[in-house]
Amino acid sequence: MAAIGRLRISPSDLGRRVSVRHFDGSNLTDTLGILISWTGDWPKGLIRIEKKDKNIQEIISGNIFAAKVIEPEIGSLDLERDSETTWVANEKEFLNDWALRFSGNKSARANSCLLDGRPEENIDETFKKIIEWYRKRNAVAIIQSPKPGAFDQSLKRNNFKEIDTAYYMIGPAEKNNVTGVVLESALSDKWFETIIGRDEEVSSRVSKKLLTSGTFVRFASIENEKGQIIATGRIAASDKQAMVTTLWVDEKYRNQGFAKKIMRTLSNAVAEIGHEKIVLQVLKSNLVAVKMYESLGYKVHHEYAYYRYFKNLETTSECVC
Repeated sequence: MAAIGRLRISPSDLGRRVSVRHFDGSNLTDTLGILISWTGDWPKGLIRIEKKDKNIQEIISGNIFAAKVIEPEIGSLDLERDSETTWVANEKEFLNDWALRFSGNKSARANSCLLDGRPEENIDETFKKIIEWYRKRNAVAIIQSPKPGAFDQSLKRNNFKEIDTAYYMIGPAEKNNVTGVVLESALSDKWFETIIGRDEEVSSRVSKKLLTSGTFVRFASIENEKGQIIATGRIAASDKQAMVTTLWVDEKYRNQGFAKKIMRTLSNAVAEIGHEKIVLQVLKSNLVAVKMYESLGYKVHHEYAYYRYFKNLETTSECVC
């Protein structure tokens, strides 16, 4: 048998056009169409694809040889994988396609295992390896996965509990007329000290290494009349993607349009290098931020969740996002 290809779709891609190469008996068959349903965990999950002729093709997820969302759309797994190039963990290993990430701080994205595609053959054994990998680093295992995902039942069976849910949102990279915003290509001490000085929780999630990771990084800020930074934002871009992080406005200056000015400035920066889209992550519970992003043309691409390992699932959960 030929080497297994990449599994680049998940249940969170429902409604998107997909291309799936799968084993049909002893042969490989290609199916193109709309992903209309996905029930059950990999490798026994059942997916249903509506083809151009309106016929429905049913496929067992474990029989998939390779699968992807058809461009110009982007699938949830590709979006999450590409995001890693703009927020790079200190340490990274793979268990087949699954990406183990560790940085030693409280950034969930840089200290979690991304369920990206196909795991090793035995899922339960793979989860045990994940738990042990983080234990050796004096950390509790955290999983990042699209929601719904292809391994939700397996997560529960292995004592992983959802602790937070967020959105990936996508918006246009457009040129805007903006004044009063400082844009820097290097991380200044003033910008960094403002971020880590906001509160202890924020300072525990960021580091200079994380903030400067990426092939193209820009830092935006707005100062008050005393020269104090009252708003910040960061954007990092790879060849494929640009992502906003660290958007913040001082509590005393909120609801005055400063966040939008920062966002438009960051948009200018990546529009100038040819990017057409910007990605960001925001907690689903942060309704004010979600509404603000929507006002700038951002739309929810998919949900994702973080899952924490508990020896006993009745243990009170804690948020690490």
